[in-house]
Amino acid sequence: MGVAYLPNAKLRVAAYSDAATYEARKFRDLENASNFALSFSEEEKVLADYRSGTGGTDASVKRISAMSATIDLRHATVENLALALWGTTAVLNTTPLVDEAGYKINAGYFVPTKRIIDTGASVTVKKGATTVLAADYTVSAGGILIANTITTGGVANGDSITISYTPKAGGDVQSLLSSAPQVSVHVEGINQVDGKYFVGKLWKCKIGVAQNLPFISDDFATITISLTVEKDETIVTAGVSQYAQLQFNS
Repeated sequence: MGVAYLPNAKLRVAAYSDAATYEARKFRDLENASNFALSFSEEEKVLADYRSGTGGTDASVKRISAMSATIDLRHATVENLALALWGTTAVLNTTPLVDEAGYKINAGYFVPTKRIIDTGASVTVKKGATTVLAADYTVSAGGILIANTITTGGVANGDSITISYTPKAGGDVQSLLSSAPQVSVHVEGINQVDGKYFVGKLWKCKIGVAQNLPFISDDFATITISLTVEKDETIVTAGVSQYAQLQFNS
């Protein structure tokens, strides 16, 4: 006799490679995800019964037109964002940036820095050899806000300035740099009703770009991405699906 099904699971993905087996790929954790669901689309061809005055169907054929999935990511890690935004990642160090150029000073306006500022460390703003008074700007993580009146002698609106600061450690995400990523998906779940495990393996999937990426919200953010499950022709074992495999312990 079966039991009710109330699942939760850990999701892991690896870059798809036809040069490596599924088991040999490097799977990483997507961390907390509140939804993962497979869905199927079908198309049907119907031949009407033209011999009957009341109509009806003489024959029909149903075919699967698509197998897809959606994932709701709840942790906005650098790696998850890069996956959802078809991008790349890079590690950002804390090496102090000295006299970083490319900035201009204008009273009452904000100057965004190239990196996130460690606001606990010192920040120095200069015009050439002249140090801009600390009273003329306020430091925040994203840059400096220039005061409504510039009091430093010899410094005027539109002047080029340099900024020296210590950046925060972190990660960089460059978005929309590549075509849709191809990944393999591993699902390790448990039915909360009876405590039994299940494992799902999707051999080859193409990631859709994130449907949303909140920056202001009254609730915990959800990053929803879609996947199209594609045929993996490297799977050649008789009786094994080229799309997905599900296992349940008894």
